[in-house]
Amino acid sequence: MTIALRMKRRLAYMRRNRCGVLLVALCLFILINPLVAGSFAAVFLALGLVVILMLAMWALRARRATLLALGLLALFTVNAVAADRLGEHWLRPVTLLITAMFLGAVTTGLLYYVLDWRPITADKVFGAVAAYVLIAFTFASLFGWLQQLQPDAFHAAPVHAPDEHLDWPTMMYFSFTVLTSTGFGEITPVTKMARSLIIIEQVLGVMYVAFLIARLANLYRNSGKHRP
Repeated sequence: MTIALRMKRRLAYMRRNRCGVLLVALCLFILINPLVAGSFAAVFLALGLVVILMLAMWALRARRATLLALGLLALFTVNAVAADRLGEHWLRPVTLLITAMFLGAVTTGLLYYVLDWRPITADKVFGAVAAYVLIAFTFASLFGWLQQLQPDAFHAAPVHAPDEHLDWPTMMYFSFTVLTSTGFGEITPVTKMARSLIIIEQVLGVMYVAFLIARLANLYRNSGKHRP
């Protein structure tokens, strides 16, 4: 078997399992993000989220108009990060809010794809896990946005926030503990709005697992009816 033929088969497998590629990118982003420090951290965060959003659009086979809108978001995000580095910090809340909105829209599209009534495939299983991760990413951006509006929205141990400010990787970690109902207690909400967002994420986390189990159970029941 030639190298070219192997590459074609691998590319064909990736096209059939686009959500799997998205999930790998999400895991790499989570692992690499803490290793990036200094002035490049914000740039890596912005570019990483844009790449993830583009992979999600590719996984969902989005139309060109949607990809164009995502490209405009990418330009806005990069420009906002550059402006923030130059001292224009007022753009930071806007960037976090728009990022959360687009992450939420992509997550909704993935859920629509995963929970439809077509047969379950390996790509849908990957998509289900990717959607779960993106829910945590969405709320991490919302928590960051809320912290910009209410600097005292969250309280954390000094090891997490020496300057009383939680960065995005810490917010992502906190969002996963809320979504999975782990609740280590290292970071606690202080304001009423912070607690409200946490309640919504906890409810969504429980509902997601319940809907996914119900979907699989219904599929198993329907498949049993067609057996001879």
